[in-house]
Amino acid sequence: MTEGDSGGTGGSSGFWSRRRFLAGSAAGGILLAATPLALRAATFQARESMPAAPGWAAEKGVGQPRYRIDGFAKVTGAKLYARDFRAADMPGWPQATGRALLLFAPDASRTFTGIDLSLLGKDLQPDRVVTAEDLVQAGIAATGFFACDLFCPKGKTPAYLGQPVAMLIWHDIARFAPARQTLRGADGVVTFGAKTGPVDGAPYGANRFTRVGGDSPRGPDVYSPVKDGWVQPVRYQKAQMPVWAPEQQDGDAADRASFYGEAMRKDLADGKAGRVFELDFQTQSIDQVFMEPECGLAWHDRANRRLAAVFDVQSPEVTLQSIGAMLAKAKAPYDIGMVDGHFAYIGGGFGGKDHTIVPLYVALAGLFGEGRPVRLALDRFEQFQFGLKRHSFRVKSRLGVDPGSGDFLVQATDLVSDGGGLANFSASVADVAATAATSIYYLPRSDITTTAQHSRAVTAGSMRGYGTLQSMAAMEVLVDQVATGLKIDPIDLRRRNALRTGQLNLTGNTAAGALRTVEVLDRLAQAKLWTGRADAKTAYEGQHSATSFGTGIACVMKDFGAGGDGALAAVSLDRQGRITVAGNTIEMGTGISTAMAVRVAEHLGRSADVSRTDDPSLWEPLKLTTSGSPWTISQAAQDAAAANPRWVPLVSSPASASIGAHVNTHAAAQAALAVLRFGLWPAALAIWSEGPLGGQAAGEYITFDELRWVDGALAGAGMEPLPLPRLAAKAHEMGLVTGAMVHAFSRWSWAVAEFPMKHTDGGGESWQAPIDALAVQRGSVDWQLLDRTKVEFPPASYEKIGVNYYATCGTIVALSVDRTNGAVTLHGIHQVLECGRPIVPDLVSGIAQGGIAMGVGQALHEFLPLYEDGPGNGSWNLNRYRVPMAADLPVWNTVLEVLPPLSDTDPPKGMAEVVMIPVIPAILNALHDAVGKRFTKLPVTADDIMEALQP
Repeated sequence: MTEGDSGGTGGSSGFWSRRRFLAGSAAGGILLAATPLALRAATFQARESMPAAPGWAAEKGVGQPRYRIDGFAKVTGAKLYARDFRAADMPGWPQATGRALLLFAPDASRTFTGIDLSLLGKDLQPDRVVTAEDLVQAGIAATGFFACDLFCPKGKTPAYLGQPVAMLIWHDIARFAPARQTLRGADGVVTFGAKTGPVDGAPYGANRFTRVGGDSPRGPDVYSPVKDGWVQPVRYQKAQMPVWAPEQQDGDAADRASFYGEAMRKDLADGKAGRVFELDFQTQSIDQVFMEPECGLAWHDRANRRLAAVFDVQSPEVTLQSIGAMLAKAKAPYDIGMVDGHFAYIGGGFGGKDHTIVPLYVALAGLFGEGRPVRLALDRFEQFQFGLKRHSFRVKSRLGVDPGSGDFLVQATDLVSDGGGLANFSASVADVAATAATSIYYLPRSDITTTAQHSRAVTAGSMRGYGTLQSMAAMEVLVDQVATGLKIDPIDLRRRNALRTGQLNLTGNTAAGALRTVEVLDRLAQAKLWTGRADAKTAYEGQHSATSFGTGIACVMKDFGAGGDGALAAVSLDRQGRITVAGNTIEMGTGISTAMAVRVAEHLGRSADVSRTDDPSLWEPLKLTTSGSPWTISQAAQDAAAANPRWVPLVSSPASASIGAHVNTHAAAQAALAVLRFGLWPAALAIWSEGPLGGQAAGEYITFDELRWVDGALAGAGMEPLPLPRLAAKAHEMGLVTGAMVHAFSRWSWAVAEFPMKHTDGGGESWQAPIDALAVQRGSVDWQLLDRTKVEFPPASYEKIGVNYYATCGTIVALSVDRTNGAVTLHGIHQVLECGRPIVPDLVSGIAQGGIAMGVGQALHEFLPLYEDGPGNGSWNLNRYRVPMAADLPVWNTVLEVLPPLSDTDPPKGMAEVVMIPVIPAILNALHDAVGKRFTKLPVTADDIMEALQP
C-alpha cells in the first residue's frame, strides 16, 4: 500500500477504507456507526487534525523519538477537538448551528415544580424547551448503565444536586449568548415546592474481601476470595451500611467470611494481634479539571432517520450503544434507524470522559432541534455542576503488628465511598479500592469491607486512581504511623513486609511477573533526598527560624487493566518499506499514537511512519462478533461462543485503566510480529538464497530466532544486513504477508489462538500467538481473514481474581511548613518507578510529572464540598477551586528514576495512575516529620496546620 492509497473501498486501499464500521445493533434495530472526526475533517479540506510533523521520530526511525507524534499539532493549534466544530464544518449537514444548555437543580431536598424563564423577557426565550414529560411522550428513556431520569419530572425531588431538569434550545447564537449570561447564577429559574429531604437511594454496591493465609505465603489459603468467592451483604441497614452473613465456620462462603473476618477484628480488639495501630482517614471529592469541558454537536437527519453527532469521549462504543438503547423505543418523529457518531480527539480525560452521560444529552439536543444541528457545550460552571467527580472516601483501619519484628499480622479496614446521585462506576471503584487496601504488603490475615453509597452529591465515577488512591494513601499513612510508633526506619519497615514474587495478595492471587517492590525501596533508600534528610532539616530550620522541615516517603503498587480488555491493531508495509500502524484506542493526550509507532520497532526494526488511532472503519475485515459481558459471562457460555472463530469476549475497550502501553501496544506488536514472521523473514531468506548453489545462505543454517535488527537492517547468522525497503519490495513481489490485523483480549491473562498460515510454495504451518483474531494482506491485495483453528480464552472465573498486573512506584517528598501562617513549600520530590520496559521514556516522564502535580493538588489544594455548598449548586469554577500551579511544585528539583527492565523482552506496564498515588501519603508523612502532627483528612490546608500547631 502506498501513501496515496487512502480512499476507496477495495483493492490495495482496503486498509484505509472509509466505510463506516457498524459496531452492532441496539434494541429496536438501530445501527451504530463510528467515524473518527479527523478523517471526516480531511474530507472537507480542513487542516489535518493530527499531522505527524517531519522529524518527530529518531534518525532513521531507530531508537527513541525526538518528540511525540501529535506534539507539533498540539502546540501549533492544528489538533482539532469536538469544541472546534460547528454544523458548517460537517459535509452534508445544514449550515446553521443551534445552541442548547441544560438547566440543573440546585436543590435536592424539595420537589421540583417547574422552570420560570420570565427573566429572559420576550426576545430571549428559547425556541424549544425539553422536559421529562417530552421524553415520556417521545418514548425516550435511559437504560442499562445510564438508567435514570434524564430530566427530573415535575412533582419529584431531584435525585441529586445538579440533576438536569430541562434543556433549552435556541436556533441562533445571537439570542443564546445573552440568554445564557442572564440565566447564569439567577435565582428562581428552577422552582421548588414542598420540603421532602434528600432522596434515600440504595447503595450502589458492597463487598467483603477476607483472606486467611495457610502455612505458606504462597498458599494454599485457608480462605480467600479467589478460592471461595466474593462476598456481598445479605441486606443493608440504616445509613446504607451493609449487614453481613452470620458467622459460621462450616457455612457457605459468606458465613465463613464473617466467621474469619470477625475473628480477626476480635483479636485486634482483645490485643491478640500484636500491637494495634488505628487510623481514621478521609479523602475529599475533587473535580477532573481536564482541558476541554464536555461538549458535542448533533443533527437529526429526519429524511434518512439518522442521528449524526460529534462527541469527545474515551468510550466510543459505549456511547453509541447507550444512545441506541435510549432511543430503542422512541416514537415518531424521534424513531431513528442509525446513530452516526463522529469522535474527536480529547482535551484530557483522566477517566472523566469514560462512560459519561453527557453524550446522551447531546443526542437529545439534536433530536429536539427540529431539523437543525444543535451544539451542547458545557462551560466551566456547568462542568463543575454536572461532570463526574472523584469519590470521597472514609477509611477506618486497624493494623496488628508484631512489636518485636515489625511484621504485619492482621489488617481490618472498612471503606465507605460517596457515589453521588447516579451509579456510574461506583461499585467497581469501591471494589478496586478494597483490593488495593493492603497496598504493597503481605498480610497473613486481612478483612476488608467496602460500600459505595448513594447520595445527593454530584455523581462520582471513573477518575485517575480509581479508588486505589484513597485506600493506599490511607495505608501508607498508617504504615508511617507504625514506623514512628515502633521506632523502625520507614523504608526498612516497608521492606520487611513487602509482598514478594509468588506470594498471595488480598484476593488470594499471585501477581503476574516479578514483583520488584524491594528494589524500588532500595533505590529510595539511596536517594540523596532521603539520605541527606537530617542534614537538610538542620540546615533549613537553622536558616529559617519560623519554619519546620520534613521528609516523607510512601510506596504503592497499582493494578492496571480492567480484567476484560480488548484491543485491535493493524500494521502494514508498502513497497517502499513505509510502515503504517493503527489502533482502536483514543488519543487523549497520553501519547498512545507515539507509543504504538515505537512499539512496532521491536519486530520491524524502526518506528512506524504513520500512526492512526480510533478509526473503526479499519476493522471490518476481522468480522468480529461478541455477546454479553466479558465480566459476567459464564464458562459454559464462553466455551459455546468460542466455537465461532469470529467471536471474542469484548471487541474494544475504552481508553482507561492504564491499558495503553500494556494492551493496545501489545496488539500492535503482535501485528508487527506477524509481518516479520510471515513476510520479512521469508523475503530475507529468498534474498540470502539468491545465486548459484543457494547464495550466501548455502553455508549456514539460519533460524528465525537468530534474526536481529541492526540500524534498521535485518541481519543474523552472518548474513548481509537487509534494509527494510529492500525486504518490503521483495515481500510485495513474492506475495508474502505485508500487513496484519489482529484482535487481542486480556482477562488478567492473554487469550491465545492458532491460525493456519499458508506459504507461497503451497505449504503451510500453524501459528500460535497471544491474539484471538487475525487477517493478513499478501502483497498489495485486500485483507484475507484467517479463521483460528484453536483458541484458549482466560477462564471466566479469572474475573474474580480482582487484580493481577501491577506497576510499583515510590516517592520521597521534602517540604517545609511556615509556622506563622501554615503555608507549605515543596522543596524536592524523588520518585522511583517500576513499569516494565518503557516504550517511550519521555512519555513516561511526562505522565509522571502530570501525576505528581495531581497528587500535590489532592494532598494540599483541591476540594469540593459534597452537598449544598458544593458544585451541584452551580456556583463553582476555577475562581473558587484551587489547583496546583508551577509555583506550588519543585519544578527544578523533581527526579524520576525508572528501574531498568529485567530483560529486553519485558512487556511494558500501565503506569499512568501509579505515579500520582504515592505523592499524597508522602506529603502527609513529610508534614508529620515536619510538625509532629498526623494529618488524616484531605486536603491539608494552612488552617488545618495552624490548628494542629496550637498548644
